[in-house]
Amino acid sequence: MRNNEFKVVIVGRENVGKSSLFNKLISQHKAIVDDYPGVTRDMIEGDVNWLGRKFKLIDTGGILYDNPDKIKKLVLKQIDYLIDNCDIVLFVVDAITGLQPDDKKIYEYLKKNNKNFIVVANKCDNENIVNNAYEFYKLGIEKIFTVSAEHSLNLDSVLDYIISNIPLKTEKEEKEKIPRITITGKENVGKSSLFNALLNKERVIVTDIPGTTRDVIDSEVVIKNKKFIFVDTAGIKKRKNIKEKVVEFSIGRAFANIKRSDIVIHIIDVIDGILETDKKILGYIHDNYKGIILAVNKWDLIDVKEREKLKQKYYDYIKKNLPFLDFMPIVFISALKKSNLEKLIDIVINVENQYNQRVKTSSLNKIFEEAIFNKPVSSKDGRFRMFYMTQVSVAPPTFTIFVNKKEKISSSYIKYIENKIRESFGFKGVSLKFKIKQKEK
Repeated sequence: MRNNEFKVVIVGRENVGKSSLFNKLISQHKAIVDDYPGVTRDMIEGDVNWLGRKFKLIDTGGILYDNPDKIKKLVLKQIDYLIDNCDIVLFVVDAITGLQPDDKKIYEYLKKNNKNFIVVANKCDNENIVNNAYEFYKLGIEKIFTVSAEHSLNLDSVLDYIISNIPLKTEKEEKEKIPRITITGKENVGKSSLFNALLNKERVIVTDIPGTTRDVIDSEVVIKNKKFIFVDTAGIKKRKNIKEKVVEFSIGRAFANIKRSDIVIHIIDVIDGILETDKKILGYIHDNYKGIILAVNKWDLIDVKEREKLKQKYYDYIKKNLPFLDFMPIVFISALKKSNLEKLIDIVINVENQYNQRVKTSSLNKIFEEAIFNKPVSSKDGRFRMFYMTQVSVAPPTFTIFVNKKEKISSSYIKYIENKIRESFGFKGVSLKFKIKQKEK
């Protein structure tokens, strides 16, 4: 790499949406976007930060072969230089107009020069256009990324691919990782109000991190001398032009942000309660072993005399309908009135500490042995044995249990062990991960 910067260059023929893609990836309107071909002539650079991995993104003018225009020839010369001095090329094509002669020439050039490149089929605004993009497989391409820069569809897949090619961070850089807190929920439950209240309530905003994708906003903030990255996401909503898959798409977008988080604050409207969509998202947070907090918003709308009774209803509902989340803290807030936010912040800090908590093997096995003694695993042949357990990692806390026959241990018994660990060491608001390994005596 040059100058220790990972460089990504966007190339393609004119009017395929390169500048639109560039603007969305850097989350700024730096490149001029117009339907008239050839608007972008000079290269434009921007910085992208995706999941803490940074790279330089470069937009280029449209490639037009066999054109007498001297400026067009200079653009080609400039692009040749950029391609030779970058790490990845995003070869953007138009899924609506389909495969064109200049697309074939660009592909042949990239392949001939052995460049690491991917094909990004833009303007895939609906399923029919996505199907049109498959025409580009005729070039012999193994993978096509179908996106819509205008509507911010599937851009995260492109970003994930790019950062997968960036060399891993050093051990020192990993230790300096800043916890990522994502706020999720339906439309109009108060996510942005909470996001703004958390950042503006006498906090020190370090920086607004440029672009990820879509309607996501990231801000690095210091709370009680500790850095966090708070992420405000778009609400789960229906989008036009996605037809029957609208709900699945919008929920999938929320899931993508959850996977990139350390802790998720899922916010609901106190009047609406926990709906089926909320259950699905809460279950996904749990299954991906994230820290989890349920924030019941608009608490100011509830009469003071009714609050304790309603709180108990929420606790009982979780216990009955979502028993796998019995460790999840619930906080009742008003983002608009900025009430009870200090308690929410204290819970976030505590959950983050629990998410990175490590238990000594000696202390862990003392609890483990007591649990086995009080409730031995039944085995008809008497040959099943559990040897010991150890915590192998944090974020999420992950435990390995060593047994002689791993098929003999049930999920219910693992849950029993989990409960005993929680009784002794807390892990409030944190999903625990268990691995079973088989070994001989």
